[in-house]
Amino acid sequence: MADKIKLTFLGTSSAVPTKSRNHPSILLQYKEQNLLFDCGEGTQRQFRKAKLNPCKLTKIFISHWHGDHILGLPGLLQTLALNGYNNVLEIYGPLGTKQKMKNLFDFFLNSYLQTSLNENFKIKIIEVKEKTVLETQEFKIESIQTKHNTNSLAYSFILKERTRIDKEKLKKLNLENSPLIGELAKGNIIEYKNKKIDGKKLIYNEPSKKITYISDTAFFRELIKFSLNSNILISESTYSSDDQNQAKEFFHLTSHDAANIAKESKSKTLLLFHLSQRYSDIPKQIEKQAKEIFKNSIVVNDLDSFEI
Repeated sequence: MADKIKLTFLGTSSAVPTKSRNHPSILLQYKEQNLLFDCGEGTQRQFRKAKLNPCKLTKIFISHWHGDHILGLPGLLQTLALNGYNNVLEIYGPLGTKQKMKNLFDFFLNSYLQTSLNENFKIKIIEVKEKTVLETQEFKIESIQTKHNTNSLAYSFILKERTRIDKEKLKKLNLENSPLIGELAKGNIIEYKNKKIDGKKLIYNEPSKKITYISDTAFFRELIKFSLNSNILISESTYSSDDQNQAKEFFHLTSHDAANIAKESKSKTLLLFHLSQRYSDIPKQIEKQAKEIFKNSIVVNDLDSFEI
C-alpha cells in the first residue's frame, strides 16, 4: 500500500478571521514529516482542535510576512519549548526571514523561553533563494516568487516516482525476511527452493504526487507552469469573480483566477481557501464560480482534511 499524504486545514480565512474560519495554516503529513505551511494567529489552538500534536512538527514554510500568515509563530514556539520539543525545527521563508525571526524573538519571547529554545531544541532558519528549496531521496519542495505587495512565495511538495515491490505477491512466496527480497526489489532474477523468480514481475512504478500551495498573489501566468499536473492545488481565493478590480488592486486571486490556474495546469483537484470575511457566510458562491471553469473545485473549511 502506498504511503499517504495527508492535508489538514488549520485555518482558511484571510486577513480577518471569522467565527468559523481561523487565520491561514495548513499541515502536510507524510511519514515522519510534518510540514506546516504558514502559521496564522491561533494555529497552536487549531492543532488541539484537530487532535494533532504540534511537537511532531519538522518544518515550517512561510509564504510571506503579513500578520495573518505569521502571528501564530510566537505562541507555537512557546508551546513547543514548554512541552519539551527536542528536534531541530526548520523554518523556511522569503528573503528577510532571518531578520524578521530575530525581531520576533526579541519582541515576543522572554529570557526563560530564549534559553529553552537554545538549549532544548534548535531552530534553523533558511531563506529561500532557489527554485528547489530542499530535496530528499523521497520528495522535494520547490518554490516560485509570487506577486504580492511584499516578498512572497508559493510552494510545491513533490513526492518522487518510486519503484515498489508488490507486498501481496511477495507474501505468497514465503520469503519472510530473506536478503533475497532486496534482489527482487531491484528487478533481478533469484533462485529459491529450486525455482526461479523474476523480480520484474513483482515490482511496479508508483507515480509521482504533487501538492501546490499558492497563497497571497496577483494572477500571473508562471503560476500555471509551477502548478503543472498537481494532484491537489491549494489556492487562495480572497475575492469572488465579481470583485476582479479589487483583487488586482490588492494583489490577490479571484475564484475564476484560481480555477483558470487549476484548469490550465491540468491539476486534478482545486482546494480554495483564504476567503475574505465578506464571503464567510456564502462560501458556496465562491465554489460555484470556480466550478464554472474547473469542475473539481472545493471551498475548504477549518479542520477539513484530505488524503492522496
